[in-house]
Formats: sequence, structure tokens, C-alpha cells
Amino acid sequence: MTITTSELRGVTGRTLYFSGTIRDCVLSERNVIPTVAGGLVPRYEKLEVRTKPGQSLSFYKSGALRTIYLEDQTDVDTPIGPLPAELVSFYEDGALNTVFQLNGQLSYAWTERDEKSLAVEWTLPFSFDTITAKMISIRFYPGGEVRSLTLWPGETILLNTPVGRTLARTGVRLHPNGSLASFEPSFPLQIETPIGVLTAYDVDAFTVDGDQNSVRFDENGTLTHLTTAGEVVVETPDRGTVRVASRTRYALTSDVRVKLPIEISFEGDQVVIDNGQDLDTFSLADCTFTVISEIETSALTACDMRCESGGGDFDAVDGCDGGSCSSGGCGSGADHGCENCVDGQCTGMCA
Repeated sequence: MTITTSELRGVTGRTLYFSGTIRDCVLSERNVIPTVAGGLVPRYEKLEVRTKPGQSLSFYKSGALRTIYLEDQTDVDTPIGPLPAELVSFYEDGALNTVFQLNGQLSYAWTERDEKSLAVEWTLPFSFDTITAKMISIRFYPGGEVRSLTLWPGETILLNTPVGRTLARTGVRLHPNGSLASFEPSFPLQIETPIGVLTAYDVDAFTVDGDQNSVRFDENGTLTHLTTAGEVVVETPDRGTVRVASRTRYALTSDVRVKLPIEISFEGDQVVIDNGQDLDTFSLADCTFTVISEIETSALTACDMRCESGGGDFDAVDGCDGGSCSSGGCGSGADHGCENCVDGQCTGMCA
């Protein structure tokens, strides 16, 4: 729907596009905005330690409503039933886009741990699995089908996938038909591919968006893409030996050089390899491939990764929300017990 400032009460500030249409505005009076998710009240007076300053509403250049920052957490109508939300976004045609359960401002006075403590678990049934976790958001396709789920940092889920039951972090994406489109492995995961068994793990994963995941499938469950790190050696009939290696940089939290992702995609009888600098395509039938995985995780991942993988030295890991896997073994007397057990390892206790 299109809204003009003349239809809103208490507009105290606004910004405009170059065309003159409104980009966003701030309200000081109560308004009820009719949407496909119900009548919603944008922020107008609430002020607390976690309140984000600024916008009440934002708009597309066409004038169509884009985002509502809600005054209070509200149960909004979605294609999968009512969900509590503090921030809701829409497609330009008015269809529901994304529901955010919380929308607090992180600061010295309000941390990510504080915000996550307010989140409640959502349980969502799908054809491939039922997912229960604390989620930042749920995104929908314009037709109303679930598009993706974004998990809170530190959250992991045991997930049924076309490559087996495994631990996932960050989130998952679905195809419109409800099948699993992608997930982000919580630890380096060996996967059978058209060029052999590869270790899938994204050391540079974009961990705040469940739409962007490194292990991907088509609607029939066929692997189409994964992320690894190290070096890919390709023997070609016309170019000889071609080597595609990971670029490197220093880790964000320590003085350690890490190898960045190599993206490998499978497109029919072709293999596309991209290290972020060079992209090359090879024939699956005419070439042979050797992948040397070198995945450094300790400098880039938080407590959840180490607990899930059963690694040691948990006491040296910062950022656990009051949990530790201790020895990492299921049933081995770990300090905080185990929520899940995968291949004999304690998982999920750092969230």
C-alpha cells in the first residue's frame, strides 16, 4: 500500500528520495497501519535502553510501505500463523517479506546476550524436518512460502539434509516448493560431490542472513554448490595443470592468517571454481580434480563451533553465553550436560 505523510499523525521528521518521495519518517503519535499482517502500530513514543533511535516507517521510491518499526512486540499475521514481531518488512506490492522477532539496539548498555535472552524459540514444521531454535527472523517469498530462517549467533540445529543429518548454524533457505535449498555447516563437513569427497565449511560465512549459505541444493535435492578453503588442482586436456588457491588475510580477532573461501558450483557437466578473485569453468568429463582442504576455524569462529566439533581448550574460548562443553563428550560428565549428541560429541551448550 502507498502512504503519504498527510495520512499520518505526528510526523516529526522525514527524509526524502531525490525524486521527492518519502524515504522514511519518525512519528510522535499513535497510528494504525493496515497491512496483510494486520493493523500495525509503528513506533511513536516508546523509549528504553534497547530502543533504536530513528525511523518509525520506511518506504520504497514508489511510496509503497517497506518497513514498520513497531511500538511494542505484536503478534502479526503470517502465512504460517501468528508470530511475535518488533520489526516487519514488506515487498513493494504489499506482500509480507520478513518478520523480525526482536529489534533492539546493541550498545555498551545492551549487549547481544541481553537481546538474545528476550528471544523465544520458534518451532516450524517443514517437509524435510521440524526446526526448533531461537531465530532472528523469518523471510517469505512473495507468494507466502517460507524463504529462509536466520538463527541467533550461537544457535545450532540438527538438520535433515540431502547429504545426511548434520549440525547447521546461521540459518537455512528453502525452495518455494518447501524443499531445502541451502544450509550453513557448523563444522567442516565431508560431502560426496561430482569431483570427489570435499570438506565443506565457510570460514567467512555471512552469519546474520539465512539466505546466504554455502551448501546448496536444487529442488530435487541434488548438490549444486559448496564452499571450502585450501587449493583445487585441476588437470585439463588443453591448459595443463591449473591451480586455484584460497586468498589469505588476517583473522578479525587474532593475529593469524586464514585461508578465505573457494566457491565450487556444479552446473550440468561443468564445474565452476571461484576464489573471490579468479573464476574459472572446467569440464567435468574432461578434467580431473584434486582438492586440498586447509580450513582454519579457531581464529574465526566462536564457542559454538568448537563445542560442536568436540575440540579441546574450551576454557580459552570467549563469548559463551554461560555454557561450556567441557570435555566435549556426550555422557562424559561435561559441566553443563548435552542438549544433543552427534557422533559422540556434545553440541549446543554455548548458546
